[in-house]
Amino acid sequence: MIPSLTTFDRYILKRVVHTFAVFFVATYGLYMVIDLFSNVDAFLGEDGSQADVGLSILRYYSYRVAEFLQMTGSILIVISCVTVLGLLEKHSESHPILAAGVPAFRLLRPLVIGGILLNMALVANQELIMPRIAVELQTPRGSQSAETQKVEPVYDYSNCMMHIDGDQVVIEERRLDNATFDLPSELANESYALKCESAVYMPKTDKHPAGWLLRNLTGLFDAEMLTEAGRKRIVPRSNGKDLFIVSDVSFDQLYNRGRNLKLLSSMQLVERIRNPSTGVMPMQRQSLALHSRLTRPMLCLFSIAIALPLVMRRESVSLIMNMAICAFVLGAFYIFTEGCLAMGDARFIRPDLAAWIPVMTMGSASVWTSGYVQT
Repeated sequence: MIPSLTTFDRYILKRVVHTFAVFFVATYGLYMVIDLFSNVDAFLGEDGSQADVGLSILRYYSYRVAEFLQMTGSILIVISCVTVLGLLEKHSESHPILAAGVPAFRLLRPLVIGGILLNMALVANQELIMPRIAVELQTPRGSQSAETQKVEPVYDYSNCMMHIDGDQVVIEERRLDNATFDLPSELANESYALKCESAVYMPKTDKHPAGWLLRNLTGLFDAEMLTEAGRKRIVPRSNGKDLFIVSDVSFDQLYNRGRNLKLLSSMQLVERIRNPSTGVMPMQRQSLALHSRLTRPMLCLFSIAIALPLVMRRESVSLIMNMAICAFVLGAFYIFTEGCLAMGDARFIRPDLAAWIPVMTMGSASVWTSGYVQT
């Protein structure tokens, strides 16, 4: 039990958590029904059979709970707090508190504690759960596993913009099929592409640096074409068919997980930002994603602080009008926040400013709206 909380505080805290749970179950159920009816054919077999379709549906939507929670959690926390405030006003449960001389902002305490606890659950979901089930979250509807993924070509900035491409990646084996490594002029005396049947990513160990092992090269490899820098980073194997390329481009950067930043933990984002193979544009997006994760709980708490005086206004026509004004103001701030993030993603403003400008704006607004609260 949280210390120094009154009975009324615990009552509000329980209502916030309960309201959040109800809203989450209702919205996820609605999402699941709409998505299932729109894509029911994808869960059927190629012959149209319905064998194990129930298990396939259960597996698919069970993993999507974590993704849906991360997508809607912050909004549902604010909506839950606003709903609890509205119900307190509707049933006049706040009037005895105010009549006893307790300021209305005292109600913020259980609301903020509830917001912090629920945001901690969102952080745990983002940092611990989603990275562990990243493969399952990329599994197509009706499939048992995401064994293969389409390749998203990348440039290796640590290797003078070497271009890496292939047909597909096999996730379980960390393998790139029909791989192509286009060597830049800094590594080869002329335009040269290394092609092989498969390439396997080898993490850094005490025996060798991180890089790619190219197996069964297509065509002859001429080491004389390499520059001095190329000989240091491209090492042929003794069998004449394989070679090793030193590279900081990791395996998960070649498919959707490397682009879908929500599947990465914050530590993975930091490592990716510090990775010398990361280009300017990817690093901007990753930096923006990292800063937005830091500011998201603050924006949620500031939204709660803004909602209290707007719902419990000193001079109000009706509760419905107060709720409408609150929804309009919070909606405007939400649009403003998304606009800042979009400008940061488009590189109109710096990523850190794009994430922190809404925090400063909403923090100032929470102070400005505090004068409207009931006394």
